[in-house]
Amino acid sequence: MPPMKDWKRVLPRRVPTTSDRILTDNPVNQHQHGGDASTVLHYRPSNKRFPEVQLRTADVHDEERWKFAHYLWNAGVLMGEVVAGREDGEWWLSPSEEEHWRVKGEKVLELGAGVGLGGIMSALAGAQEIAITDYPVPTILATISTNVSTNLPLALQYKTSIHPHQWGVFTTPFATTHFHQYTRILAADCLWVPYEHGNLARSMLHFLSEAPGARVYVIAGFHTGRATVARFFEETAPEVGLEIVDIFEMNSEGARREWLKERDAGEEDIGEWKKWLAVARLRRRGAE
Repeated sequence: MPPMKDWKRVLPRRVPTTSDRILTDNPVNQHQHGGDASTVLHYRPSNKRFPEVQLRTADVHDEERWKFAHYLWNAGVLMGEVVAGREDGEWWLSPSEEEHWRVKGEKVLELGAGVGLGGIMSALAGAQEIAITDYPVPTILATISTNVSTNLPLALQYKTSIHPHQWGVFTTPFATTHFHQYTRILAADCLWVPYEHGNLARSMLHFLSEAPGARVYVIAGFHTGRATVARFFEETAPEVGLEIVDIFEMNSEGARREWLKERDAGEEDIGEWKKWLAVARLRRRGAE
C-alpha cells in the first residue's frame, strides 16, 4: 500500500445553525442523534457539487432503541463522503483508489441504513438503482422514507426504494427477488454486535452481484472494541465466502494508518480507539 498521507477535513465541519449539526470536528464525539421526530441533522458534503442534506432520526421506543437506528455515527458520515467523492481529489492516495469507491452507474444496497445517508448520497452521486434497508420496524423505515423524499428530487426518488430487511432472513419478497442483484453494498457501523456478524455477512453475500467488480464497502467504529471489529474481518467474512480487497484505518481528521487487528497488546486506550474507523472493501471470494 502507498505511504499514508495526513489529509484534513475528510468529514464535514460544524457550521452555525439553529438546529443540530453533525459535530465531526470532535473526534471523540462519534455520533449525533435525536430520539424524537423534531430533531434534524444537517450534513454538508465536502463535495460542493452536492446540496446540504437534512436528516430526521427515528422516534424509537423501548426494545427498538437497542438497534441504534436513531443515531448517525461518524462511520455513516464517512460512508456518505466516500460514495460522493471529493471535489478536489485530495482525499485519495491515487486516482485509481478514488475510482474504486465510485457508485456512479452501480446498483447500490445499503444495509442497516439508520437515517439512510449512504443511500441518499449514492443516489445524488449517480447510482443506477438504490435500495435502502434496515430492520423491519415501521418508525425506522418511515424516517428513511421521509429523508429520501426530503433530499432527493423526484427523478432520483424513482430510482430509490426502501425495504425492511433482517440480516440473514431471505424468505421475504425483497430478498428472494434481489438475490445477487447489487454491485455495491454499503454497511456503516454494522459490526458492533458480534452475534449478528454471521447474519450480516450472509446478507452481504446473498445480495452481492456475481459480477467480477462487485464490492462491499464496510466502515466501522470500534464501539464495542477492536476485537469485535477484527472478528468480522478476520473470521466471519472469510467463513461465509467474502475476502478483503483493501482495509485501513482513518480518523475524523483524515489521517490514515495501517489496519491492525490488535494494538498495544490488546490494551488500546478507549479514548484513542474512539477516534478511528476501519474502512474496507470486500468482494466475493475468488472474484477479480
